[in-house]
Amino acid sequence: MRRAARLALLLAILSGSEARAGTYDATPAAIQAVRQTYADVVNLAAQGALLQFRRDFSCPGAPDGTRTLWRDAAGRVRRYAFTGGTGDQALTVTEYFTPETRLAFTLIEAGATNGTTVETRVYFGPAGNVLRADERRVKGPGYPFAPFWTWITPLPEVAFNAPAPCP
Repeated sequence: MRRAARLALLLAILSGSEARAGTYDATPAAIQAVRQTYADVVNLAAQGALLQFRRDFSCPGAPDGTRTLWRDAAGRVRRYAFTGGTGDQALTVTEYFTPETRLAFTLIEAGATNGTTVETRVYFGPAGNVLRADERRVKGPGYPFAPFWTWITPLPEVAFNAPAPCP
């Protein structure tokens, strides 16, 4: 029930932002702008221009084990990641933000003990709406991972500072 409630809330937020701000098509130019944001953030990190903050949790079975936040010289969040999993699956979610701290791109890498690996790429438009979502099974027989939208975190500072997931 909890997962269903999260899904309903996220869908309401995404569809609401799309209705308020207009519909953006996944044109080559729009996708290129997202890819440029990704490249800019990767380059900033490679140059050592992002300050990294990290929180580790050691809660067995918790959905996230490590939360990492990267800020640029102006203090703006440019990248956020969390990793974790359960006994039979592991997940890494990395999100990339524009200089205006708008979520532009999410990369989700999931793996299961049966050898399945799935990669999901989600591209966001200026209104926060999903331009495109590409999910592909890299290898393995398949696994019932949670839908990708349950892992998207448009408010990285809130997620980073949230209480530990330990019971």
